[in-house]
Amino acid sequence: MYTEKLSRFFKGKGLKQKEVGQILGFSPAMIGRYLHGTANINSEFLISLSKNFPELDLNSLFIEDKRELDTVGETGAKYESAILTDIIEIEDKLQLLKEKLIRRNLKE
Repeated sequence: MYTEKLSRFFKGKGLKQKEVGQILGFSPAMIGRYLHGTANINSEFLISLSKNFPELDLNSLFIEDKRELDTVGETGAKYESAILTDIIEIEDKLQLLKEKLIRRNLKE
């Protein structure tokens, strides 16, 4: 399901696999696997999608019908991308920690 939606999204932007790969930081072959469903997308891919294509609603990729959004929890409740935001923040903090450790090792 998400494969078709991603393909339509990229085609709508006039992007080919190679261009998508360059933008997202993945090889064209890996993009092809994601778009054909022969590889499962991972958090790194979703984060890159979110950063590089903020207009793309990631929730819409995985939900067949928008009405399903309203059936989760209370009436009108919608799944927010808080988890994705948390992952991005954690990765940023890990990168800072890595850099601090490298600097500390260089000083020793």
